[in-house]
Amino acid sequence: MNLENVFEWLLATSLRASVLAGVIFASQLLVRRWLPAGWRHALWLPMLVVLVLPVTPEVPFGISRFGDAAPRVLEPVHSGLATAADFGNVAAATSQPEDNSAAFLLAFVWLAGALAVLGAGWLGYHRNMRKIEANAQVPEVELRELIQLALAQTKVRHAPMVLLSPNVESPAVTGLLRPRLLLPAGFPAGFTEGEAQLILLHEFSHLKRLDLPLNWLACVLQAMHWFNPVLWFAFARMRADREAACDARVLAIDAQDRRAEYGGALLKLQGLNPSRALSLGFVGLFERGSEMKSRIREISTRRPDHIGWRVAGGGMITLLLVFGATKAEEPVTEAAVAPAEEMSDGVKYITDKLNSIVLPRIDLEDTTLEEAVDFLRLSANELDIGEKDPAKKGINFVIRKPRPVAGEKPFEYGLLGVKLKNVPLSKVIAELAEEAGAVVKVDDFAVTFLPAGEAKIPQDGRPTGGAPEAAAPQPKAMVDAGKIIIPRIDFENTDLKGAVEFLNLRAKDLAKDQPVPLITLDASADAGARIRELRLRNVPLSVALKYCADQVKLHMDADDKEIRLVKKP
Repeated sequence: MNLENVFEWLLATSLRASVLAGVIFASQLLVRRWLPAGWRHALWLPMLVVLVLPVTPEVPFGISRFGDAAPRVLEPVHSGLATAADFGNVAAATSQPEDNSAAFLLAFVWLAGALAVLGAGWLGYHRNMRKIEANAQVPEVELRELIQLALAQTKVRHAPMVLLSPNVESPAVTGLLRPRLLLPAGFPAGFTEGEAQLILLHEFSHLKRLDLPLNWLACVLQAMHWFNPVLWFAFARMRADREAACDARVLAIDAQDRRAEYGGALLKLQGLNPSRALSLGFVGLFERGSEMKSRIREISTRRPDHIGWRVAGGGMITLLLVFGATKAEEPVTEAAVAPAEEMSDGVKYITDKLNSIVLPRIDLEDTTLEEAVDFLRLSANELDIGEKDPAKKGINFVIRKPRPVAGEKPFEYGLLGVKLKNVPLSKVIAELAEEAGAVVKVDDFAVTFLPAGEAKIPQDGRPTGGAPEAAAPQPKAMVDAGKIIIPRIDFENTDLKGAVEFLNLRAKDLAKDQPVPLITLDASADAGARIRELRLRNVPLSVALKYCADQVKLHMDADDKEIRLVKKP
C-alpha cells in the first residue's frame, strides 16, 4: 500500500468519523441531563474505533455507507465470447482516471503535517518531563499514607511512581507502561486532608479507567487528522467528558455526600491558574479549557445512577458502532448472477471470482496485453482471500493470437493505457479487452483473450461455447486425461512437439496408478507450430491439451488409449 492509498483511506475515515462525531454530540445534547457521565464519555469510543479500523466491515444490518465510493453494480461474465460491455459496469466514480501527481502531493503534505504535530507534542512532553524529574522531591510520610489509602479505595493494584516538583502546576498522571503521578511541590499544602484525598482519588480513577492509553491513542489520532477541525473539537469534548466521568467515579466511591468538599477542591485548583496547558501524554484533574463551571454545576446536581440509563448507554454505544464502524452490504442487481442453465459450475465459479476480487489500483501505460495479464495473475492470486484451497487460488488467463502468415507482420494486440482504482477484476478485464481490441471467453478453467475478429459475437447477447469439451460422451483416453491434474504450465514461444513431450512426461509423473493416455501428433499437424504464450495452474491434462490445440488451430481426436492432435477439417 503506497502513500496515496493511505491518504485516501485516511480521508474516508476522517469523513466517516466526523459524521459520527456530530451524531454523538447531538445525542449527548438530547440525553445529557439523564445519561451518567461515564456513559457519556463511552459514547466517544465508537469514533475511535472508526478511526483505527483499516477496513469498514460490511454486515447485513449495516445502516450507513457514507465516506465510501459509490456502490458497484455487477453483471455476469458469460461463458463463450463476450465483449467488454459483458463484463459488468462499475459506478463511474470508481473508474475515473486520477491525477497521481496531485494525489501524491496532497498525501505528502498530510504526512508532513502529521509528523510535525506528533513531533511537536513528543518534544513538548519530554521537555516537560525532564524539567519535572530534574527537581523531583520525595513525598512525605503523610502524603504516602494518603496515596496508599486512595489506591486501596480506587482498587488500583500497582502504585505509580510519585513525582513532586515545582514544575508541576496541577495534579496529573502520565506515562503508558510505567504510570507516574505528578503533584505540585508541597502538596497537600493548601488543601484539607479530605480535599487532598479526593484529588488523589480523581487521579487514580484515571488509572483504573485506563484513560492513559486511551489518551495516547487520541493524541496520535488527532495528529493524523490534524487537518480536520471537526475531530479536534470532538477530541476536546471527549477529554471534557473524561474529566466529568472521573468526577462521577470519585463521588461514587464514598457513601457520604462529598459534593461540596470536592467542588471546593476543584475551585482551589482553579485558583492555581496554570500558566500553560499540559502537552501530549498528560491526563490531569484541571486543564485549560475544561469548562470548570460546567463541572461544578454537574457535581452539585449529581444524582445516583439509574440502571435504566446504564442500559440505555450500552444500547446507544451499540447503535453508534453499527452506524459508524460498519457499512451496509453493497446491493447487487439480480443480473450479477446469471441463470443456472446458462452457466456451468466451472464458469460460475470463475465468474464469482471475477466479480468479488477487487484490485485497489491499476496504472498501465504503454503496456502490452501480456504484461498486463501477468500482473492480473499475480494480483488475483494475492487478493483471492475467499479461496481456502491454495491449489485453486487465483485465475488462469490465456492469450490467443492468430498463427503468423508467411510474409505478413505477426499479429499483436494494441498497447494498453488504463488507470483505475478499487474496481472488480471483471471491470479490469473489460477495460483491457477494449483497449487491446480483443474479446474474452470464459470457460470452466480460464479467462481467454482472443482477437475481436476471430469469431462472431452472437447478436442476441446469449452465451455460446462453454467448457472446453462438449457434453457428448467422451472416449476413455479423454476421461483418463481429465483425471490427471497438471499443477503448472508455462509455455512461451514453445514448439508444439516440445509442448506435447512435456505433457506426456508430466502425465506419467503425476498419474501414479491411473491409466495414462498417450498424446501424439498426427502427420497433418505442424510439429514446429509455436505456442506463443500459455500459463496455466492446476488444470486437467485434457484441458491443458485443449488450450494447446486451440493455440495452433488443431483438433483433438481420441480413442481408448491415445489422444491425437490433428488438423481441423
